[in-house]
Formats: sequence, structure tokens, C-alpha cells
Amino acid sequence: MELEAALTAQVGSKPPEQVTELVLDTCKLASTALAGLEKFSNLTRLTLNGCSLTSLEGFPQLDNLKSLELTDNQLSEGLEALQDAGLLALTRLSLAGNRFASLDSLEPLTGVVMLNDLDLYNCPVTEVDGYRQSIFDMLGNLKYLDGFDADDNEKDDEDDDGDGDDDLLSSEVGDEDDDDLGEDDEDDLGESDLGDEDDLGEEGSELGEEGDDDGGEESDGEEGEEGDEEDDEDEGEDDESETAQASKRQRR
Repeated sequence: MELEAALTAQVGSKPPEQVTELVLDTCKLASTALAGLEKFSNLTRLTLNGCSLTSLEGFPQLDNLKSLELTDNQLSEGLEALQDAGLLALTRLSLAGNRFASLDSLEPLTGVVMLNDLDLYNCPVTEVDGYRQSIFDMLGNLKYLDGFDADDNEKDDEDDDGDGDDDLLSSEVGDEDDDDLGEDDEDDLGESDLGDEDDLGEEGSELGEEGDDDGGEESDGEEGEEGDEEDDEDEGEDDESETAQASKRQRR
């Protein structure tokens, strides 16, 4: 695809200064075409992978550019163009799959002062004795080379996108808050249920005591009535006995 067609497809009618990312992989580019990208002054990411580039001459000054991918081109020198462009914000550069064969050809990268992630995978220079240590010594701010740090620790995915960490913490914090709320609700419900059970137990106990008192009073009343009836019967029998005895005396 030609450069102009690729730009039209991605940008459309948007003003160039509002464009922050361009993916121009496999576009047919002449080195002179790179200068036309200068109007995209707020670019933070630019990819030109597989564009058959042999030179970076005329590379535009992009003050906000942070990530530049030039993978699988035909570059073997000319990195001074990046130094001249004053890419002061550039932190990540991929030159993998190019033709850089010597450490000297990479020395202009010392002018890219913020560079901390460099990829030279599958370039002939990676076969040079002491290659890794030499690159780390040359580029004092470099943290990762070909995906590994100076101690051969692999780069974390989070280092490619710092915003990802903020979103995970916020989600975790949100999940933790939800969990805490859930636990509080369960505790409150549990305490409420226990309180209701205690109230019911106390009411039941009071009702039981009232029942016992009423039952006791009724029982005592019934026993008293029965005792009175027995006394009346005994007195009646005594009266009858005395009457009979008096009748006998009269008969005699």
C-alpha cells in the first residue's frame, strides 16, 4: 500500500495534530517520504515495520514520540537521523530484523537519551562477542535489550503499558471494597438474626413463667375448694350420727 493511501485509511478527515498513533507497516516508502510525517506533531507511537527502508534520512522531528518500530527493514547504518530528529521522549525502539552488524553502527543511539528498551533481535550484531554487556555499557539508561534486562530477567508485560497496572489496582480495590461490604452486610444480618432470636427466647421465657404462675394459682384454688367440700361432708356425717343416737335414746 502506498503511504498516502495508508494515511487516508487511518486518519480520514482528522486534523494531523490530533493523531497520536500511526501504523504504517508494509507500506512502500522511500526515505524521502518520512519527512512528510512531521505534520503529525503529537504522535506517541509510530510503526514502520516491513517497509523496505534502507535509510532514515529526513526522519521527522516528533517531540512526543515514545515508541518507534522499524522491524524487518534493510537498515545497516544511518541512526544519526534519529539523533538529529531530537527524539527526546523516545523510550522504546525496535530495530529487530535489520542489518546492523557492528557496535559502532549503534553508537548514535547515545543521543536518544530516554531510550530504555531496545530490540535488535535477529540482527548480525547480536553475534558479536560481549554484545549485550557492550550495549548496556554504551546506553546508560537502557533497561531492556532484546526483551531481557542486564541480569537476563525477562521483561514484564506491564512494562509495555504502564496504564495497565493502574486499572488492575483500581479493579482490585473495587473488588476488595465489594468484599468488605458483603462481609459487613453478612455480619449485620447475622447479628440482627441473633438479636431477634434472643428477643423471641426472652418473650417465650416470660410467657412460660406467666403460665406457670397462673397454673399454680389455679391448682391451689382447686385444692382449697376440694378441702372445703371434704370438711362439709365430715361435718354432715357427724350431725347425722348425733341425730341417730338421740333417736335411739328417745326409743329407749
